[in-house]
Amino acid sequence: MIRKMKWVGKMITKGTIWLRIIAVVAASIISVLYHYNKIDTAQTLEIAALTTLVLITAYYAKQTATMAKEMREQRYEAVRPGIDFKRDTAEIDTARLTLEANAALSEDTSHGLSCMLCNVGLGPAIDVRSFIEHPERGRLPFEFGTIESRGKTERWILSISHEGNRVALVACYEDIYGRTLKSSREVSIDRENHDWKLGRLKVVLVQENELP
Repeated sequence: MIRKMKWVGKMITKGTIWLRIIAVVAASIISVLYHYNKIDTAQTLEIAALTTLVLITAYYAKQTATMAKEMREQRYEAVRPGIDFKRDTAEIDTARLTLEANAALSEDTSHGLSCMLCNVGLGPAIDVRSFIEHPERGRLPFEFGTIESRGKTERWILSISHEGNRVALVACYEDIYGRTLKSSREVSIDRENHDWKLGRLKVVLVQENELP
């Protein structure tokens, strides 16, 4: 809620600045048109100079805002985390591997998948949470805490999420600036090898009301 209020405040501030600039330019033009027959050349040049100055100021203000945005994005990217999902079936015990193979043949996603969460980004992933598959209680939310860059969790049975027609592994977390990100990999069935197959990693910024 606080982040949303700050964002709205910034948008209002930017909008107010542009409205003031437009108002000054409009007032100058209206003044020239209204007093066209009453002002001399010097006054006309003064109004034209003021209008030009306002337009130049507006241009440089826009350029400065663009540069500031680019620098902010560079700072974000320099510490942006990225949670990925690692299967590594060679390390899964035989009983679990057999269970997942049979689940793939029957297209049963209720047993989840044995995975590790890995941070492949440059910054720490804070308040990492996903879902685990409890053998008796089913799909449960689970918090993994902070995962440093290049760090990983222990192996867990992660729940497979159904988002509309998309079946995927999902994890949410924050960067050091408090922005919320969601990582996901679509899950499909590898019928040839009787196993599950993960699609490409997708990382997006999300709002609180978009969290699973």
